[in-house]
Amino acid sequence: MVFLIGAVFNTVYTLSHTDEFYGSFAESAWFGPARWFVNHVVLPNGTAFTIFVILFQATVAILIFTRGDLATVALFAGAGFALLAAFASNIGGTIGNLSLAAIQFFLAFARIR
Repeated sequence: MVFLIGAVFNTVYTLSHTDEFYGSFAESAWFGPARWFVNHVVLPNGTAFTIFVILFQATVAILIFTRGDLATVALFAGAGFALLAAFASNIGGTIGNLSLAAIQFFLAFARIR
């Protein structure tokens, strides 16, 4: 559900506010290389980056909702996304993203058993 909400939010808000949205990450990211990446890669390509994120989030959401074999792959992909987002987040966002990653890894490994 988190990825579906993220895809909707990014479609409705982020697409039309890329500089504002990603600029806040560039300003508050605790990890220096992530600030550089947002400033030099994401911001200059905000619309394309956002479209990629929307497609990724929607795909992950759909695959998880299907509960098929690819749901496990989607959970791992979502966990990886949350880990990467943790580096570009402020401390509170990092804690939230690390928690989300841990939950998704747990669910993915539980499906493998």
